[in-house]
Amino acid sequence: MDYKNEIRKKCFRSMYLAILLLLGIVVIGTVGYLFLEGYNLIDALYMTVITMSTVGFEEVEPLSNAGQIFTFFLIVFSFGIFAYAVTTLTRYIVDGIFRYYYMDLKIKKRIDKLKDHVIACGYGRNGRQALEELTRHQ
Repeated sequence: MDYKNEIRKKCFRSMYLAILLLLGIVVIGTVGYLFLEGYNLIDALYMTVITMSTVGFEEVEPLSNAGQIFTFFLIVFSFGIFAYAVTTLTRYIVDGIFRYYYMDLKIKKRIDKLKDHVIACGYGRNGRQALEELTRHQ
């Protein structure tokens, strides 16, 4: 396997992992607020998102001590996961992985459209003879 494909696979794995981690922290935060603070689903999700984004809006309702400790850990972990996701996305764009992926798709589509053709790899003594024979037989 060539180097570009290996980098692309690692990048895609990192992107999927970053997305899964972000979704996971949203679920954990929402469930945490549901059980610790007794919020409804929308309020729990809202608290999770404003906490993760560090927007600094006020709480839906004042937090208990357990809720404050949970929020502290949610901020720390979500900030780390968010930083990982941004770094992964930046690497994906800066390293040109997206461009390579797009170019490969275009080339594969063009190859799929080809019919009744021969590709000769190498034009040494044997390759030249093979091409002469193919040309004679059209």
